[in-house]
Amino acid sequence: MKDAPAPSKVELAKEGSNFLRGTVEQTLADPTTSGFAGDDLQVLKFHGIYQQENRDLRRQATEKTHTFMIRAAIPAGILTARQYLQLDAIAERYGNANLRVTTRQGLQYHGVLKGDMKATIAAMNEELVTTLAACGDIERNLMACPAPAGAVHRMVQELAREIARDLQPASRAYHEIWLDEEKIVSTEPEEEPFYGERYLPRKFKAGIAIDTDNCVDIYTYDGGLIALTDGNIVRGFNLVVGGGQGMTHNKPDTFAALAQPLGFVPVEHAVEAMRTVVAVFRDFGNRSDRRHARLKYLLAEWGIERFRQEFQERVTWKLGDPVELPRAEAHDHLGKQPQGDGNFYYGLFIQSGRLEGAYRAAVRQIVTELQPGVRLTGQQNLLLTDLTQEGVERLEVLLRAAGVALPHELSGAVRHSMACPALPTCGLALAESERAIPEVLRELEAVLTHLGLRDVPVSVRMTGCPNGCARPYTADVAFVGRSLGLYNVYVGGRFAGDRLSDLFAADVKQSELVEVLKPLLMRWRWERQVGEGLGDFYQRLHGDRPARQTLTGKEQVVA
Repeated sequence: MKDAPAPSKVELAKEGSNFLRGTVEQTLADPTTSGFAGDDLQVLKFHGIYQQENRDLRRQATEKTHTFMIRAAIPAGILTARQYLQLDAIAERYGNANLRVTTRQGLQYHGVLKGDMKATIAAMNEELVTTLAACGDIERNLMACPAPAGAVHRMVQELAREIARDLQPASRAYHEIWLDEEKIVSTEPEEEPFYGERYLPRKFKAGIAIDTDNCVDIYTYDGGLIALTDGNIVRGFNLVVGGGQGMTHNKPDTFAALAQPLGFVPVEHAVEAMRTVVAVFRDFGNRSDRRHARLKYLLAEWGIERFRQEFQERVTWKLGDPVELPRAEAHDHLGKQPQGDGNFYYGLFIQSGRLEGAYRAAVRQIVTELQPGVRLTGQQNLLLTDLTQEGVERLEVLLRAAGVALPHELSGAVRHSMACPALPTCGLALAESERAIPEVLRELEAVLTHLGLRDVPVSVRMTGCPNGCARPYTADVAFVGRSLGLYNVYVGGRFAGDRLSDLFAADVKQSELVEVLKPLLMRWRWERQVGEGLGDFYQRLHGDRPARQTLTGKEQVVA
C-alpha cells in the first residue's frame, strides 16, 4: 500500500497549536519583540490577524519593523451606526487612520503595532464585532447581498449569520488571549467537535446569492447557496461548490474555477447543506500540498458526481436536481435606491475599499448625524440605509463638500473597479495594485470617453499577484501582477461573475496596459451589439473556435 503523503508544515503547526493558542499570549507580553515567529504566524490568522511589514522601507531598514493587519468578520456586511463609528474611531486610535472595506464584506485595519493589538481587538468586541475566523484555514466571513430590499434579502442575510455561527470554531483561545476570559480548568481534554485539531486543509469561502442578483460573485467561492425566489418567498436553494480564484503563474496544475451546481436544497436544510460541504472538504482535502488544498482541486480529482454521492451519504434528506436559473445579473447598489418601506438606502463607491482623509471624515459625519445602518458590499463599497429623502439630500451635500464624486458621476469603468491592497503591506504581492489602479483607470477612462463608451459598465479588476483576492478572473478586464511593473491581462469574463476570462496578453508593462487593450476597445465600439458588454463581445469574436484554452489549463468546448 502506498504511504500517505506527509502533512505540510502548516498542518503540523495547527495540530501543535493547542487549539489556536500557540505561544501568542506569551509573545504578546514580551516587550522586546515587534512581532511573532514560527508557527504563531499561522495561528494568528485564525484570530483575524496577518503579520506584515512596510516593503517600501525594506531596503532602508536594518531590521524588520512589524505591523499587523486586523480583519473583522461581518456576516452579510451588516453594521449599526454605533458599530461603524466605533470601528472608525479604532482606525484613528490604533491603525493608520484609514478603514479598508474588503472584497468579502469585511473591514480591516493596517499598521497596527503589536502593543496595540489586544486593545484594538477588545475595542471591536465591545461593539460585538469579532475578528475570529476572518482569516485562517476555516470557514471565513459569510457573504450575502447586503441591500435592505425586502423579505428575501432579510432572509438570506439572517441565514448568513446563522451559518457563520454554526461554523465558528469552538476553541476558547480567542477569548482567553484577546478578551481576558478566565481559562477553564478541566480534567477533560479540550475538543474542537467539528473541525478537529487540524481545522480545514485551507480556507473555505462561502456566500449566499439571490437568483435575481449575483452581487456577491457566488461562483468564485468554495461553497455557495443561490436563493430561488417566488416573489417575496425563498422556495429553496441551488447549492454550488468548487469555485476559487487563486492560481500560481507558470503552474498549469493550479487554476481558477467556477463553482458547479451540486443540487437543490430545501430551505430548512440550508445550514446543514453548507456544513456538509465543509465537512467533506475537511475529511478529503489535500493536507500535504497547500497549493492544491482548496476544494476546487478535490472536485477536479473526484468529479461532481462522486462529490454529490459523498454529500448524499452524509445527509438524511434527498438532494434534488439543481433548478435552471435565469441568466445571472449583478447589481452594484450604488446611489439612491428605494428600500420598499418609504425610505431609501444610498450606495457609496469607495475606490479599492480605502476610506481615508476627507472622504472618511465625511462618512463619519453622515453616520453621526443621520444614524443610518451601514452595510459593506462585495465590491468594497458602503451602503447607508434607512434614509429619508431629506437624509439623502443632506448626505449628498456632505459628500460634495468633501470633494467626493457621486456614483452617477463616475464612469462605467471606475464605478465597477476593484483592487487588492498589494504593495507595500501584502507579503505575497509581486506588483502594485491599489496604488496603481487610479492611473490605469484614468487612462482607460480617457480612451473609453473618446470612443463614446464612458458610461457603459465595464468590470475592471487589478491584483498584485495571481491569488485573486479582487476576483480578477471573472471580470471583463483584469490586470494580474507578474513582477514589479509587469502584468498579465485577462479579458472575457462576464459582468455577472458567471464566466472565466482568457489570458489576453502576457508580461505587459504597467505603462502599456491600456495601449494593449485599445484595438479590442475600438472593435467593441464599432461592432458591439445593443447592450453587449466587453466580455460578451470578446467571447463572440472568438466563439467560432471549436475550443479555447481556459484558466483551468484544459481544453473546453465553447458553447
